[in-house]
Amino acid sequence: MAAPGGPGVPSGQPRPGGRRAWWLRAALAAEPPDAGSPPLEGATEADVAIVGGGYTGLWSAWFLSEQSPGSRIVLLEQDICGGGPSGRNGGFVLGAWDDLHGLIDLYGEDGAVAVARAFAAAVDEIGAWCTSNGVDAQYRRAGYLQVSTCPEMDGLWLEPLEACARLGVGGELVALSADQVRARCDSPRFRNGVFMEAAATVQPAFLARGLRRVLLERGVTIHEQTPVVAIEAGKARPGPVVLRTPAGEVRADQAILGLNAWAAGWPWFRSRVLPWSSYIVLTEPIQDRLAEIGWTGGESIVDARFTLHYLRTTADGRIAFGAGAGRAGFGGRIGSSFTDDADAAGRAARGFAHLFPQLHGVALEDAWGGPIDITDDHFPYFGTLPGGRVHFGHGYAGNGVSQARVGGRILAALALGRADESTRLPFVGRVPRRFPPEPFRFLGARIFRQAVLWKEDAEQQGRKAPWPVRAVARLPRRMGYHIGPS
Repeated sequence: MAAPGGPGVPSGQPRPGGRRAWWLRAALAAEPPDAGSPPLEGATEADVAIVGGGYTGLWSAWFLSEQSPGSRIVLLEQDICGGGPSGRNGGFVLGAWDDLHGLIDLYGEDGAVAVARAFAAAVDEIGAWCTSNGVDAQYRRAGYLQVSTCPEMDGLWLEPLEACARLGVGGELVALSADQVRARCDSPRFRNGVFMEAAATVQPAFLARGLRRVLLERGVTIHEQTPVVAIEAGKARPGPVVLRTPAGEVRADQAILGLNAWAAGWPWFRSRVLPWSSYIVLTEPIQDRLAEIGWTGGESIVDARFTLHYLRTTADGRIAFGAGAGRAGFGGRIGSSFTDDADAAGRAARGFAHLFPQLHGVALEDAWGGPIDITDDHFPYFGTLPGGRVHFGHGYAGNGVSQARVGGRILAALALGRADESTRLPFVGRVPRRFPPEPFRFLGARIFRQAVLWKEDAEQQGRKAPWPVRAVARLPRRMGYHIGPS
């Protein structure tokens, strides 16, 4: 059996880097030219300034405009809106019932259910928002399938299934036999699995750019190509928050930071966020072949690896196939390993070939990568910096399409000084465990990554990895982090 790992770049695989992700190129090509978001030049003032033009910043601006009409909102983005993870991700809009057992460990039963309900509600809210605002983000609510591809993965979802049944939400997760899994998508590698109805897919860049358009129409000021190089705020500064850019500054009563993986580059968050890369390869259109394997329902699919494979179909009949087997950044830097890593893209290509040998000969036409932001437990956290004027949220671990909408509602409420159901969610005010300092964090992440890849690749080949490899792969969990194989 061919394994999804191994060195080298598959023949004919497109190389990542050098241009924007396929999603974002398509979204930009569909837009009329506009000059609505020029770089900031000079000084300006705002009631709320937002740093980051991805989902977190955009949803924050949306909820601010809803809850406080007439507020002066200024959003600053170092690239273009959707240029970061929000325009590169797999487009999975997910609830969190499959993580209910982990949420219980963190927040107790009541807190866990509240978080899971909030994320599940966001799945439907995004679809409704697209309809009411004329944003065609190719939203499709078709559910989410987690599958086993080797004996070691069988039944890894028994804990969330039991938790859902015990807490009266058993219908949110449904166990599937191998035959039921393969009736939805007939990969010869698929074994048993679990299905979560509270899930959808979107074309992620269409959603990000659609949010931008709606915000501009609402009077939100957006400055793209405007990096923030310094933020002046704190207990010793009773006046406004000052955000400095290369050619200007914004003075604001409140500020929101929606930084995603770039949060690791700021001193407030450096020890609590780990940037990690993830890569996607994209096939040519294959509508007829999708029908042959029965994958016509639009389900998003992941396997149960820690270095997971995630896959979905597109509106024009392609497969977008991702692999979370990237690398950590050093000291919070987002460098070329996050966009130009041919080996990481090669792992995605080999994963595709492994799961779908019957699609041999299907061409891969594109590949791209981007960063995700990982915390100690793979869940986001939200809060306010000392001084009470700067609010932040990040740590989605690749699940930010739905979670960032919840985050935007939280951050808008914090900036407006309002307490509501969202600000009472238990990850508001949570302080994650610190990661080790550099260079130990970077070196440890590299060693851990390699051990997990060796372990999971061996299991896919029907072998058991040597015990030292298995021990290193489980080391983060023994240290108290919710990271890596259990």
